[in-house]
Amino acid sequence: APHPVVDVCGVTHFADNPPVLRASSRPASPRSASGAAMAATAMGGARVVGAPKFFAAGSRRTVRGASALRAATRPAAARRSIATVTRAQAGQTAEGDRIIDVSQIVVPEDLIGIRAYVRWEEAGMPEDTPPEWQAAEYAKARLDLQLEVLNGVTLNDIRRRYNQETVDGDDEPIFSRGDANVMLDDAAGKFTGATSNVVPMETRPTPLDDFAPTIDIPGGGEKQKVAIEPEEWIEPPPEQVGEYHSDAPAHRDLRSVISHHAGGDEIAAPKYSAKTFMSRWASFDSPNTLVNQRLYTLGDDSEMLVQMYQDVAEDESASSGPRKRVLSRSVVITTDSQDDLVLHWGVAKDEPGQWLLPETTVWPAKTTAVSDMSVETPFVSGQGCLPAEAFDKDEVEPGEEDLCYPIQQLTIELPGEGADELMGLQFVIRNKEGTSWFRDEKNGNSNFHANYATTQHSKAADELLETIIRSEAGNGWWTLMHRFNLASTMLEQKCAPGASEKSIAKAVAAAAKIYVWLRYSSNRKLTWQRNYNVKPRELSAAQSKLTKTIAKLFCDAPHLRDITRLMLGTVGKGGEGGQGQQIRDEILNIMHRNDIKEKKGIWMEEWHQKLHNNTTPDDIIICEAYLAFLKSNMDISEYWRVLSEGGIDRARLESYERPILAEPTPRPTKKVALIKDFQNYLKILKSVHSGADLIECIKTANKGLGGVSPALNYARVAQNGGGDAIQLLAACVDARHELRGAGLANPSDQEWTRELLYLDLSLDDVARRAVERSGEANYGLEDQMRLAGLVMENLALSLPTSNEDIVLALIDWRRVEEARRGGDSQWALRAKAVVDRVRLAVALHADDVAAKMQPAATEIGVACGIEHWAVDLFAEEVIRGGPAFALSLVLSRLDPLLRAEADMGAWQIISPVPAVGYVKHVHSLREVMNETFTRPTVLVADKVGGDEEIPAGSVAVLTTCSVDVLSHSAVRARNMGVLFATCYDEAVLDSLAALDGEPVSASVMGGDEVVWEEVDASAVAVGAGAGDVSSVPKGLKLAKIPFCGKFTVPLQEFKKGVVGAKAINTLALNESLGGGKIPAWINLPKSMVIPFGTMEHILDDAVNAGVKAELVSLVAAIDDSSETALERSLAACRACVKHIAAPAGMLDEIETAMVAAGIPAPEDEDRWAMAWSALTDVWASKWNDRAFVSLRNVGIDHDDLRMSVLVQPVVDADYAFVIHTVNPSSKDQTELYAEVVMGLGEALVGNYPGRALSFSVKKTSGETPRILGFPSKNVMLKIPRQTLIFRSDSNGEDLEGYAGAGLYESVPMDEEETIHADYATDPLVWDEGFRTELLSKIAEAGVAIETALDGQPQDIEGVVKDGEIYVVQTRPQM
Repeated sequence: APHPVVDVCGVTHFADNPPVLRASSRPASPRSASGAAMAATAMGGARVVGAPKFFAAGSRRTVRGASALRAATRPAAARRSIATVTRAQAGQTAEGDRIIDVSQIVVPEDLIGIRAYVRWEEAGMPEDTPPEWQAAEYAKARLDLQLEVLNGVTLNDIRRRYNQETVDGDDEPIFSRGDANVMLDDAAGKFTGATSNVVPMETRPTPLDDFAPTIDIPGGGEKQKVAIEPEEWIEPPPEQVGEYHSDAPAHRDLRSVISHHAGGDEIAAPKYSAKTFMSRWASFDSPNTLVNQRLYTLGDDSEMLVQMYQDVAEDESASSGPRKRVLSRSVVITTDSQDDLVLHWGVAKDEPGQWLLPETTVWPAKTTAVSDMSVETPFVSGQGCLPAEAFDKDEVEPGEEDLCYPIQQLTIELPGEGADELMGLQFVIRNKEGTSWFRDEKNGNSNFHANYATTQHSKAADELLETIIRSEAGNGWWTLMHRFNLASTMLEQKCAPGASEKSIAKAVAAAAKIYVWLRYSSNRKLTWQRNYNVKPRELSAAQSKLTKTIAKLFCDAPHLRDITRLMLGTVGKGGEGGQGQQIRDEILNIMHRNDIKEKKGIWMEEWHQKLHNNTTPDDIIICEAYLAFLKSNMDISEYWRVLSEGGIDRARLESYERPILAEPTPRPTKKVALIKDFQNYLKILKSVHSGADLIECIKTANKGLGGVSPALNYARVAQNGGGDAIQLLAACVDARHELRGAGLANPSDQEWTRELLYLDLSLDDVARRAVERSGEANYGLEDQMRLAGLVMENLALSLPTSNEDIVLALIDWRRVEEARRGGDSQWALRAKAVVDRVRLAVALHADDVAAKMQPAATEIGVACGIEHWAVDLFAEEVIRGGPAFALSLVLSRLDPLLRAEADMGAWQIISPVPAVGYVKHVHSLREVMNETFTRPTVLVADKVGGDEEIPAGSVAVLTTCSVDVLSHSAVRARNMGVLFATCYDEAVLDSLAALDGEPVSASVMGGDEVVWEEVDASAVAVGAGAGDVSSVPKGLKLAKIPFCGKFTVPLQEFKKGVVGAKAINTLALNESLGGGKIPAWINLPKSMVIPFGTMEHILDDAVNAGVKAELVSLVAAIDDSSETALERSLAACRACVKHIAAPAGMLDEIETAMVAAGIPAPEDEDRWAMAWSALTDVWASKWNDRAFVSLRNVGIDHDDLRMSVLVQPVVDADYAFVIHTVNPSSKDQTELYAEVVMGLGEALVGNYPGRALSFSVKKTSGETPRILGFPSKNVMLKIPRQTLIFRSDSNGEDLEGYAGAGLYESVPMDEEETIHADYATDPLVWDEGFRTELLSKIAEAGVAIETALDGQPQDIEGVVKDGEIYVVQTRPQM
């Protein structure tokens, strides 16, 4: 009879020869020599190419999957430890001779070899086993079969089980009776090295009658039955944990951990070491009508290119207006295969996965129907020719114009838009004889497809999300396999180097959306099966492909390593098919070995049916629950407990397409055997569905790592309890560094990288649990500090793309620990600064996660009907489940200890005034900045940046965020008489936030603590009090300043009504310097001004007529009804201002003024364009939201605001400072307060998060400056070239009684470079002599300037370059 080949779309094809199924080549599973020989015997005449997949001929049974030779049944006697079988009545041979030794039973050696191989598989396929072990296993295999024969099993029964040819005469039992126990006792002596996990017979409980199985003892008369008594499971004792100590951190170069990848936003195209003819064919001369193409492998040595084209034209007659219309489509399939090929295909109309019979109008020549849903078309053979330019020079002969190669091609024309429109094709390929079939072996061996639905540009804003939602929210078939396959395709198309997304930012955004999708899937928020059954090997292959795609992205795209690492944790490792097939086969083998019938209504049979049709990660939990049931002496409550902890309830079990309705059946006499079997089965499930199991990951990576290190072994032993949490965390961190050295630091091999990443993820999980355990320990300060350092390091290892901030903080932390041990009196203050910086880094990381993931989580979640809480908390749960949250927990425990050591209270008082009002808890100060509260309000804000306006009606702003004392928000609070303070104890502020809506009275006690009490509503004077609307100065007016008639004003002509207060004070400083009122060592920058009214003047120029008309319209339409509406309308105004053009001669006049002032002018047109852009940015800042709100709240007409611009060269500063010559917190006239940052001053005056180094000093005593706080800002700003800065200098910044300073922008011509601050190498932080000298000099400059300006308190900005002091501006302190 012909051999059945493969069932494709309901059609079974036949061939005269055994079929060949081609698959990707991969290393063969390790097997012993006898196992390999035995495998070849069992496979018979079938031909196998690549993977061991084949069909046997005629009536012979098919051997299944990678476990080709696994027994379908295994006898109970062969399973049990030989010393535990109950004694049975002695028997005799048919001849009447007593059997005195089991070795008298002869079994053919070929069957023993097969049985030995099956035992090796059941042992987990161990590698490099010693000869002694192999010999013992072979002897045990012989004994297994001898016992079967003794109990009446025929040799042909054994052969049929292993798919071997039967032998005439072997269908009769060799023995009719046997003394099993005597022989087993004899045999037991031959395996003295074996151990047993069985309770002695006299301690075993009485078996349950209903479940006590029996064995038949064949005899001449009636059968005798002997009950088998149950065994008891004894859990092996845990390994001794011991201790872990390592000096590795002392020798570790932490800077090597910092991620470094190519800058910019362009993704470098991948470099290929060699190009095939088909890849050249794909890349050469692609017309505009090509909408998608993909290259596949066919077998071992051929490729296939699928190209999709469509013709599009304008449809002027469309009722909705002109639009694009698809006129026609065509799919072109090209291959370089040398075998004559046939396309077996169908079309999709309503869903991408449909397989429908195509209309004859789209059939190419020689197409024939082969079923009611598919046709076949032979490929057309020919030659494909490419011009010589498509090849490398060494591949082309001199004078050769074209190079040709034999190819086959087929074109299928499809209709365009309309009633007959098709989504695309589904197809597979076969050779002409039908003996070889080709599918998409990199996509779970699924059908090939050409799907136009995924190439259309959606009307939705996000094509990627729409594709995900269309697949998930529909009612068609859908499974984990399809999800994983689609995810693989999307990652390749959207994220891989050389993919459609060339921008790093776009690739990161796409990867984040795919991660959201996969996380929803792993959390069971999306269906795992709908109207489709998937074979385990197909799911396993899809998982394998996806995880390898992710690992390849980790190797090739450094900018995606944070996300791809997270992504890998949502998907089990999978396999090429063998592991998945084991899931299907082994459950049946277990049932047969333990004589459990495939009977409807039995729990194990129901689970077997689910596993057979759709195995999912739930099966790991189910297996663990069943093991808990068995080990608890069949306590059903343990089964439900484990299921519940794994997120599975009865409803979920019943929701499977093959539901599990029954509960497990107690089988006391099978318990030990079942425990052993299902412990092994759990490993199989985890190998497919769970990649990050520590023990399994260690086994997989062990050989490549060269063995298990002490750190890795300690993590393995201590992961589930025992030992010290800090030692366990140290071991995890050391082991993770070892993995970096083994390949994760510079990944290249995707297979090895995948194994290392899974091991790294499992260690990260153990580290997280160690941190949780540490909360139960009573650690002292030193241990808490060591713990914090380890958790920082662990987080740095978990962020391979974005860890620089954490690593630099960690290096600084190591210096702090050394300073503490060395007796530094300021170590606690230093430590507090590092903790604040790390907290800021964690907060920024959380914000980044939320920004990248929450919008996609919301869109997918809402469209797919996911519970609203799971949608709303998605980003938060991502953070809470990772090492960043673990770090925040540790820092929360450490912070109060450091504050106590540094003699710091729980508060930093910024504006110390009493307040009475109603509590209002808000997420951020910015979101309520535009509001006007109608009653006095005490704001408790989770986030304050320092650049926000204080809302009208607020009497207090209290936050946990560190805010600079000299930030805009701080200055405005002091100016408005609003209580403003930072609380470092979250619990304290949470207790106030809990009073949301209640009236309270708050005040500053002892100068360093905010206290409050609840009061009666009558105590709150509505409409009165500090910060209330009535207390804000009103009636302030700005003089209408006309244009002075010229575009520039030199320093000597600075005067009121023409330039702003900054320029006026700059002139005063220069005059004081020239008159000797300030020391000569204070440097002043060169300056010129673009005066008031310049913007308004050039808007009247004809060149800007259109811009002016648009701006007038936009200003009239400003909507301040909400913060969102205000931001949107003001942004439109700013964008309009950016289109203002310079009238003729203006730039020439500015250049002349710059040269005259000694300011280097821009060198060329490009640089002038940058200068003009910076100038218009300053003008546009008139319409920033905080300035608009501030002017509105004090009643100033926004139209009266005019902006002059102070132009100065930028000093490439080492440090920048701001001085208030009167301490703003204490109001002490004799004390100066200052803040200093590394780099440019925008990090300070621009209110970048974190704290600057702050100090105070008495003006006249000459004492050493007193450090109030070390820096915690995470960034510094630099401009690595000579450039200019355009400083805002409006007429609304320094009004009497109104602190308008800092409302408008100062913009450098070149964009600042943002660099993570490295305080560990900063002499200002660590060199006391350098620090004292520099701060004293800054303070001296402040006192000198205040004195020179008639003793009026000053707000001074300056920089330090090479030890020299530069004062860039000063104004009266508000």
